[in-house]
Amino acid sequence: MAGASGIAVLDRPNFGVPALAVILFALLCAGARAGDFETGNELFDQGKFAEARQHYEKLVEAGEGSANVFFNLGNVDYRLGSAGRAMLNYERALALDPHHPEARANVNLLRERSGAKLPPLSWIGQVYASQSLSVWTLATTVAGWITIFGVAFLVTSARPEKGGLWFLTMAGIAGLAFSGVGVWLGLKDQSLGIITAKQTEARLAPAESAGVAEALPAGSRVRVLSERGAWIYCELPGAGRGWIPEGVLERVRPERL
Repeated sequence: MAGASGIAVLDRPNFGVPALAVILFALLCAGARAGDFETGNELFDQGKFAEARQHYEKLVEAGEGSANVFFNLGNVDYRLGSAGRAMLNYERALALDPHHPEARANVNLLRERSGAKLPPLSWIGQVYASQSLSVWTLATTVAGWITIFGVAFLVTSARPEKGGLWFLTMAGIAGLAFSGVGVWLGLKDQSLGIITAKQTEARLAPAESAGVAEALPAGSRVRVLSERGAWIYCELPGAGRGWIPEGVLERVRPERL
């Protein structure tokens, strides 16, 4: 498995005294968070995995859960014997950075070992999976503004030749449509969940006595549809639907991610 790694960068502008106090406080907090990352890395290298995990989790709780932080959490969970949680955190790293090679390699390796089940990925899903939701959101915003300005200039411009404006507007509309699909798919992925237990069984009804809909090894992907008490109703990787007890399933994208 790959080791812990990551980068932290700090900036400090110069303002008046009240604002400076606020900025200094923010920098101290940022420094403390960077310290948590480095301390976690040092503890990981020393083999103190439980202690390292505490420092990485502090970063997540503070809203500083970067791809590298979740990747390191995955490494820690693997060393602590929880392959399911390791795959969950590698998935979280990839949700933030689809091009993280170590997270991709590690999650694929653990999936092979556990026999994790994944729903088939459509060709359109493969195309849009290359970028994160934040990238598609930014692209949609830029394309939207290009479209708005293009339409505005077409309406207000007195120039007889408007070929360039028409091209700009149509390019904006095309970009808006393309990136908008990426945003839609990314928002849909908010419901993705990972089985963290070594093995669990999805039931046909929310009861332990109900029939088995599908057996799910650790790392299997499901899509959360609804919740009822201690049970979660999911779309299963085998294309069926079933109920999974809470505690063995976690969403890839919690609210803080």
